[in-house]
Amino acid sequence: MTDVIELINQKFDSFTHSQKKVASYIIDHLENVAFDTLEDLAAKIEVSTTTIIRFARTLEYKGYSEMQKDIQNTIKNKDSLPHRVTDMVNMPSDTLLKSIFENELNNINKTLSAQSEEDLRKTIDLISDANNVYVIGMRSSFSLAYYMTSRLGQIKKNIRLVQSSGMMFPEEVSGAKKGDVCIVFLFPRYSKTSSTLISWLKEKGVKIILFTSFNNAIVKGYGDIIIPCAVSDVTFKNSFSAPICLINYIVTSVLQNNYEEAMEVLGETETLLSHGYYLGLI
Repeated sequence: MTDVIELINQKFDSFTHSQKKVASYIIDHLENVAFDTLEDLAAKIEVSTTTIIRFARTLEYKGYSEMQKDIQNTIKNKDSLPHRVTDMVNMPSDTLLKSIFENELNNINKTLSAQSEEDLRKTIDLISDANNVYVIGMRSSFSLAYYMTSRLGQIKKNIRLVQSSGMMFPEEVSGAKKGDVCIVFLFPRYSKTSSTLISWLKEKGVKIILFTSFNNAIVKGYGDIIIPCAVSDVTFKNSFSAPICLINYIVTSVLQNNYEEAMEVLGETETLLSHGYYLGLI
């Protein structure tokens, strides 16, 4: 039995645009693909049946049926989340430490190699010039959204974290308009709430900066600028070391662009902190 997902990840960079679209759909909808006919799958991905057959042959299958059989076996034998956690817990500590660090470094290096200098420059200019910056991240990606907001909010005014407290999503972005920017962290499994908010913001003329995974064909249309990140992990959740490195770079670059505003915001913050914000000696 072949691990279809592992095969796809190994060959992903060599795929054509259409093949990447097929690969991304399969990764994100594995359970559905296991039972779809060739015609149904082609209609859902909006490619030809020939494209899917060629994709299967690129993975060294004889055709779609053989690939689908392996997908069915993958689902049947896929470890449950508790099982994966148990395997991780039983891993020797020295092996676990080395594996995690090697994986993080690999993610960072892959992410660095995948960046477009032009897109990063556009990102920095958009954020620097924006009237308001909205930051969105659901579930585990909220940690990245919070980190971006806390760092960017120290050097620029009008940084707005969409916190979703009490299901306040519409009200939190209702004032967004042309001239604003939204930074979105969207990784598999993709949040439907995030995609709904992004679509609405785009209709309002808000520019979308989308941090997402390498296999992003399904969500690529949501972003005006795509920032690809490697987020694979040796445990059971996405790794966010690479996105954090990019956040640090972007925030520092925005500071360089908007030095006077950054100094003003930092100065106001220090004035507030000097009024006894911290306990202890003055």
